[in-house]
Amino acid sequence: MLPRSFLEYTGSGRAHLATRPNFPTARLAAFADPEDPEVRALAVRDPETAPAVVERLTRDPDPAVRAAAARHPNLPRPRLTELLDDEELARPAAANPALDVAEIRRLARTPGDPAGPSVDTLI
Repeated sequence: MLPRSFLEYTGSGRAHLATRPNFPTARLAAFADPEDPEVRALAVRDPETAPAVVERLTRDPDPAVRAAAARHPNLPRPRLTELLDDEELARPAAANPALDVAEIRRLARTPGDPAGPSVDTLI
């Protein structure tokens, strides 16, 4: 019922429907192509969204969809690494749970300090 309400209602507060605790995540990948960016953003709430779809959504015209896709754990590693150097998407990409420890350590280094801060205390 919540997904149907989300799809049919276009008024204010619509985005809050998707944040409800009982809003399902399964099978939302099917919404990766509609014209409405709020509907496309549903696709990245699905943990089973295919890596190719997640990667494509990082190039979406809508900035919120791109940012959500950058955080998705199914984002292919090469694209995730690329986004870490993207001015717009570096922060959401850095929040991606699929980021490996070596990459986190690289990000934690301060400029001019090859050893970086004591990253072991950060992780």
